[in-house]
Amino acid sequence: MQKVFISNDNTVTFKCPKCNIPKTVNISEYKNLDKAERVKVKCSCGNSYRVLIEKRKQYRKKTNFPGTFIHFVSNIPRNKGMMIVTDVSRTGLKIKLHEKQDFIVGDRIIVEFHLDDKNRSLIKKECIIKKLFDLEYGIEFVSVHTSDPNDRALGFYMFG
Repeated sequence: MQKVFISNDNTVTFKCPKCNIPKTVNISEYKNLDKAERVKVKCSCGNSYRVLIEKRKQYRKKTNFPGTFIHFVSNIPRNKGMMIVTDVSRTGLKIKLHEKQDFIVGDRIIVEFHLDDKNRSLIKKECIIKKLFDLEYGIEFVSVHTSDPNDRALGFYMFG
């Protein structure tokens, strides 16, 4: 199923899987979307197909990278452990831990892992816990700058 993202101007572009004709549509009624929504699209060629509409700020890429984390409380390292990076975006990650941690939303962690690009780029980023899902956590990078080699490597990885 095709996945499309709502742009800042509340439009999405569908691409027919049969004829490859793109179609851009204003979908303002979905602008407050909290979760993905499945819709049926009919192309001018007559083909009908289903599309998943998402309102994420950034495209996410599924991954399976082993790595480590250090958890900080009041700027003091509290504990560390192993993790798996399950998806990557330009602004954050989804990680899965091997055992439950006492993280709360807003906690700070430093993550370290290698991309599977040709350089096996080492990524080391300071992050904030944003979402908790049992052993999985949505985390956001504290900063993103084009001058940061970590962010450049992630950008090339995502869109290269």
